Amino acid sequence: MRLWLLDILACPADGCKHYPLKLSIFEWEGDDASRILKARESYAKGNVENVKRELKDSVKIDRDKGIVEDELVRSPMKVEDYVTAFKEKVDSIFKNVVVDETGASIQLLKAILDFKPPSVLDESFEKAIYITNWLAFKVNVQSGILVCDNCGRFYPILETIPHMLPDDLRNKKEDREFLLKWRKFIPKKILEAEGVA
Repeated sequence: MRLWLLDILACPADGCKHYPLKLSIFEWEGDDASRILKARESYAKGNVENVKRELKDSVKIDRDKGIVEDELVRSPMKVEDYVTAFKEKVDSIFKNVVVDETGASIQLLKAILDFKPPSVLDESFEKAIYITNWLAFKVNVQSGILVCDNCGRFYPILETIPHMLPDDLRNKKEDREFLLKWRKFIPKKILEAEGVA
């Protein structure tokens, strides 16, 4: 699951439809944990060249015209408008990552959430735009859990796919196996409600 999905996923339970869901990450796909650590280290040193190459043309920054176009906001905007949209997207995506049990993204998430975009397009803002887009769109959660704060339901992420089914379509055996496998990371109230505690 890509982190940007936190901006659109809502609880599918009848009568709930709560947004946003909270994410706990249990493992990253393939070598994504090490890629995140390398990206964080490079970003801390002020270097986002590898991230820029990986993003290719999905981020376009025209400093002369003061226009930014990226995957995060999805339409070209003047910097003064983009600043507001950027803050909203950062909050709606990254504030909903409750915990990364691998530890790989913790410092990078903190850097993104703590970044205060200036009203002008400077070098630090450009680097923040690149690293934020990269973390939202270029790494994948292999296993984790999405939790609805409103109704308390959980939705497992299995092999990068969030299983967002209403109660009557859920595979109870699959849910139980997931809860048993990851029990040390699952909130106690969920384990108790599912009879796994």
